[in-house]
Amino acid sequence: MLAEDFLDDLCPRVRPLVAHILSCGCGCAALDLFQNRPRTWNETADIAYHLQQPTEEVIQDLNLLADLGVIDRRDSLGMTFYRLTEDKEILQALDQYWTSREVWRARWQETRVALEL
Repeated sequence: MLAEDFLDDLCPRVRPLVAHILSCGCGCAALDLFQNRPRTWNETADIAYHLQQPTEEVIQDLNLLADLGVIDRRDSLGMTFYRLTEDKEILQALDQYWTSREVWRARWQETRVALEL
């Protein structure tokens, strides 16, 4: 699957946001974690553990997602916590991203079955 093909299937106003997310090392995996825990404040080390990625790389990607407004960041008692944004427009864009991604995965699976891969 080419990122450009995936982006072409998205609404034009959603494409730039999703393109940034796709360019973010563990951004997609982090968003999947937040999708399953949308209102939970997750500590950086816990996120890195769940993503099985080095904490320093995860911090960079989380900060990028926070700068994009996709996740919220809160510092408390020397620790940093993140959760999925409550911004309705961004949540709608993320819903479109998750739905389109599932459609692409289903297509890929059908292709694999048809080609007996």
